[in-house]
Amino acid sequence: MRAPGIAWIIGGGSGIGAELAKELAQRGWKVAISGRRRDRLDEVAKASPAIHPYPLDVTDSVAIQRVLRQLVLDFGRIDLTIFGAAAWQPMGAGDYDATRFGAVIDTNLMGFVRLANPLVRQLEAQKGGEIAVIASLAGYFGLPRAAVYNASKAALISLLQTMRAELASRNISIRMVAPGFFKSELTAKNDFPMPFLLETADAARRTLDGLLGSTRFEIAYPAPLKWIMKLIRVLPYPLFFAITSRMVPKAAREETEGHHQH
Repeated sequence: MRAPGIAWIIGGGSGIGAELAKELAQRGWKVAISGRRRDRLDEVAKASPAIHPYPLDVTDSVAIQRVLRQLVLDFGRIDLTIFGAAAWQPMGAGDYDATRFGAVIDTNLMGFVRLANPLVRQLEAQKGGEIAVIASLAGYFGLPRAAVYNASKAALISLLQTMRAELASRNISIRMVAPGFFKSELTAKNDFPMPFLLETADAARRTLDGLLGSTRFEIAYPAPLKWIMKLIRVLPYPLFFAITSRMVPKAAREETEGHHQH
């Protein structure tokens, strides 16, 4: 396990971000947490004097740079940044509403993109550091009924793969965390079965064991779901669509078939 340092968790006011903050503080780290809701951040910060709230909306580029500057003033450096800000919009099968799509992409993908350049510049100035992003096993391929969430996470995974290669020579380590289902405000909105559902604290422990106990790019769990997703991802398309089409609700399938008949 690596020595404790300074961590910044974006999305630290609830869910896995809040649990990561508490777990890191217990492991001796100083932790800055950011998120839109000051009251939530303050609540998490009560868990330890090592946790410090820094309110932030990742859709605001100016605010990102301001908070980053303040963190460096307060702590001197940032050893580990964990980006876990996430939005989720339940959308029906066959619905690709641009406004709701845009809102999710603006947080999940563009929120991280806005952070990337200023954070990379800071890590270069301090001669290195680590950036971890909480993506999802849902980003491994296109799942029905989760078009925008899947698309945002798939784009993040692709971007992180690029960054891992491009930034390695600058002593900046890029890590990708791909959890399966765990209990959160987002998954509470789901109305479909969630296999291998984890407790949030368990997901946080698995994430940190991977981040602090290894240097590998991909930290994906739980293992059974990870390997199922990896297998489906490499199937020939006829088999792939035979499986994924069964995930589309029956009513939506019948509606699609009706359109095709016309």
